[in-house]
Amino acid sequence: MRTRHENRWYCNKADRKIAGVCSGLARAYGHNTTLIRCVAVLAFLALPSVMFVAYLAAALILPSRYVV
Repeated sequence: MRTRHENRWYCNKADRKIAGVCSGLARAYGHNTTLIRCVAVLAFLALPSVMFVAYLAAALILPSRYVV
């Protein structure tokens, strides 16, 4: 069982395409990285300005980790 501290969202610098936000989200919550990236792309196509601001804010605010 994961504790609350283990579910922290972070930017994964080891498996990143742009900033590692989607990879960190997938690793923190145990989801497939490709699935999270596809959902992010679809959300960006639906609401580009909102997703751009949200992704940029997450990339700047979230701590970075190098998790292989």
